[in-house]
Amino acid sequence: MKKLILFVVALSMCTFLGGSVLMAQEAGEKAPATASEAAAKAKTMKHHHSAAVSEETLSGTISMVDTDKKVVVVTDSNGIPFDLKVTGATHIMVGGKRAKLADLSGATSKQASVKYRAEKQAGDIATSIEVGG
Repeated sequence: MKKLILFVVALSMCTFLGGSVLMAQEAGEKAPATASEAAAKAKTMKHHHSAAVSEETLSGTISMVDTDKKVVVVTDSNGIPFDLKVTGATHIMVGGKRAKLADLSGATSKQASVKYRAEKQAGDIATSIEVGG
């Protein structure tokens, strides 16, 4: 009887562990190694919960502008940096006037309001960036 109970417990554990491994493989995700990866994953999960791409709004400080890569980094009030891709369709305003990506280089450390689309394949695409005067 003891052998039968031990066999049933061992079989149950194998089934549970095997199912867990299979589910993890199907999810195709690994555990984040650092706090910044965990924050990025949380941000991604927050914005990719639905199939439709919706526009999000972010307020924060412009911490970096890379005109070659067409990326603006805006850090929110929690200290989480958002890498936002800038396209030709991105509407940029600085001090109430239409501006270009290169004009944002002089706006680092300034407050900005950004509207963007969180896209699974392309990442966060800025649709508008507004920087106060």
